[in-house]
Amino acid sequence: MKYLPWALVGLLALGLVWTLTSAGGEKQVGVVDLLRVVDESPRAQELNQMLADRYQELLSRFDLEEEPTEEDVDRAARERQAYAEYLAFRQELEMQLQNEVNAVVKEVAEAQGVSVVMDSDVVRYGGKDLTDEVIRKLN
Repeated sequence: MKYLPWALVGLLALGLVWTLTSAGGEKQVGVVDLLRVVDESPRAQELNQMLADRYQELLSRFDLEEEPTEEDVDRAARERQAYAEYLAFRQELEMQLQNEVNAVVKEVAEAQGVSVVMDSDVVRYGGKDLTDEVIRKLN
């Protein structure tokens, strides 16, 4: 009975070794530099331009293009409303880009036989860089 715990540990270790050695080939880890994706992809630039256009439209719509004056007593309320709409639109675009990037990363990873993809800023060494392909495919 006193050898039972050691026997169980041995069996678990043997099972772990068997699982790792029979895993059917080497698993590849991919990395993606998301900052480069945002900086260099045409789709990210398009969404960024949409955000800039919305900002200009909000300035115009809420009459915020000119410098504030003392007579403009409700300007602060208009600024808050414009900023809230800007933030909501920005969040919507960020979620849209995130979903599109995730779909493209998955597509590229599957095509290249990569089973795990990590952001390059958390990887110290190694990994297959998928960034260029993700940028190319992100429309």
